[in-house]
Amino acid sequence: MMLPVFIKRLRVNAFLLFLIPSLAIIGSLLIHNYLISFKFSKATLIYDVVKDIPGNEYNVNCDESNNHCISKNSYKLHEDFIHLYSQPTKKLDNCFANTLVTKFIVDGNEIDGVRVLYRSSKFFNISGDNLEIWRLKKEYLNSNIQIKNYVINKKNKLCIKNSKNYYFFYNYFPPFKFILNQTASLIDNGISLGTSSIVNPFLYGEVSVSNLVKQYPINIFFKSLLYIGVILMLYYWYIYNKVFKSILNKKVNVFYFLGIGSAICLFFHVYFLGTSIDNEVLKNFRKIVLALFILFEILAQTLLAIKIYYNKETFLKYAHKSIIWAKIIFVTIIVLITIIIVILLANFDVPKNVDYFLEWNYFIFLLFFYLLSSLLWKKSI
Repeated sequence: MMLPVFIKRLRVNAFLLFLIPSLAIIGSLLIHNYLISFKFSKATLIYDVVKDIPGNEYNVNCDESNNHCISKNSYKLHEDFIHLYSQPTKKLDNCFANTLVTKFIVDGNEIDGVRVLYRSSKFFNISGDNLEIWRLKKEYLNSNIQIKNYVINKKNKLCIKNSKNYYFFYNYFPPFKFILNQTASLIDNGISLGTSSIVNPFLYGEVSVSNLVKQYPINIFFKSLLYIGVILMLYYWYIYNKVFKSILNKKVNVFYFLGIGSAICLFFHVYFLGTSIDNEVLKNFRKIVLALFILFEILAQTLLAIKIYYNKETFLKYAHKSIIWAKIIFVTIIVLITIIIVILLANFDVPKNVDYFLEWNYFIFLLFFYLLSSLLWKKSI
């Protein structure tokens, strides 16, 4: 008889359907907060000429021989000095543990930082279609301009060497080293995240689910797991239909078609997540798809729970009585919560943080449908 096999598969499938989407949502939040809090960077080092020793320094005089330390027709440093400032390393630990300070000295007056001088129209005439041609103004051609680089006795917070725990794992655990190096590369190349600070939307609703998970590289993690979730959901309703056919000998189960419909809607929602859509029709389609996913899922789970309840005497041979009641109670709570949320959002101008708070908790709460389904069925029949 195939029924014990179907029930065993259903228990495993339902648990995975609870675990994987939960991991997708919570994991995406953890990745976002990890990226936001990541404080280390790959250094742009000055090799050979400045050592990571407090008090060590290296100075460059900017004059006609080096085009005043800029490249010809470019805002970049002169090619003779590019190696001093533009040697990004692939290794995160190739950084100065002490703080390296770079200043410009113009006629004895110190100016903080290389970029301050180059971005200042006070010193340069900037022209060209893309503002790519920078020329030192005539009045400064005879100025005494110097680039001063020196190391001070202050810990560089961006250097991983100054973090004992991170540096230990970086040195002795290659997977951790790979992850940190890749993270540093992402940060250095510039990434756009849902927020600029660490968030906990389950408590404070700082950001919506979609805005957080659609950002690269979080979207790769989230979408991959959700696509797996779609496959599991299709199989979940397929097995449930088989189980009901075996136990009740009922060929047509409406919850099966609603469940399949919810899985298809989830697929399209994930597919369009993060895409730039200017067409108003497609924007509305995306909203409708999400609404239908929730509606079909709740209707399918409600009809499923009702079927089990009305046939509970038959199902007691295969299912736990306490979990049957727990599933009935849970479905009732979900339906009431959904109605309250719809009325609240439709009739009141709810603050964004409240809206997002409800969104995060609601989707996690929905997943308990599957956990209860996993616990519902007895291991031995």
